[in-house]
Amino acid sequence: MRRPVYSTAAQPINTSLYPITQQLPPITNTKRKRRKQRLFQKDIENLLFAMGDRPVSTDLTVQALEEILVEYLTDLSRDILAYARSQGRNRIKMNDLMFALRNDPLKLARYQYTIEQSQRIERAKKLFEENDVSEAQVHAQNSSAEEEEEEEEEDRGLTKAGKKRKYKKKKRKVTGNVMFKSDEE
Repeated sequence: MRRPVYSTAAQPINTSLYPITQQLPPITNTKRKRRKQRLFQKDIENLLFAMGDRPVSTDLTVQALEEILVEYLTDLSRDILAYARSQGRNRIKMNDLMFALRNDPLKLARYQYTIEQSQRIERAKKLFEENDVSEAQVHAQNSSAEEEEEEEEEDRGLTKAGKKRKYKKKKRKVTGNVMFKSDEE
């Protein structure tokens, strides 16, 4: 039986006594190490700077916070999915997140506030779109009124260059957006 090979700084290993296969450990891990994606690195750096840290944070600080964040999001996602499956669903709903945050009143309040604000924004967008349609109609009416004014100027003998034309003026009576020709010519 051979003794294991140990090396110290004082005694170098004599490799001539041992075959090459015993010098190196066998390759058992053929998988490559996955490089962790740094999804939140810039966001974390910006948050740290906003909280009073230096403009460029150390890599170890950012990595530690990102690991904590990813772990928290993973646990939260598992809780949400477990609750959805307990309800007999494979997909999650917004209420599942509310259920998962039930034990943390600060996060739950922030979540409810965010949902409320997004609903307000949606309502405001709908009102804006409705007003935009009515404004488009008003704009169309105004543009037709502007065209009629240009026609009136042309009828009075003015061209776009401001030169006089040599024909007779036509009188028109303007009521709202409708023009009537008058009989007083």
